[in-house]
Amino acid sequence: MKSVLEAVGVLLLLNGTAGLVYEAIDWFGPWSLVHRVGGPLAGMEIFANLVLIVLGAAVCAGAGKVRGPG
Repeated sequence: MKSVLEAVGVLLLLNGTAGLVYEAIDWFGPWSLVHRVGGPLAGMEIFANLVLIVLGAAVCAGAGKVRGPG
């Protein structure tokens, strides 16, 4: 479970970072989840990507608190 949470956290971090890079220099567009969702997040892309980065960091930090089997 710990490694799954770590993987999800890293994916959220990478996705948020890719989204910010896309907004800044129009690169990594296909990797950005916020770019693909579009409609409901129109006009709030930078904020949504920052939320993904913070959420990813929180999940990674929380994964350290999960006890492994045994």
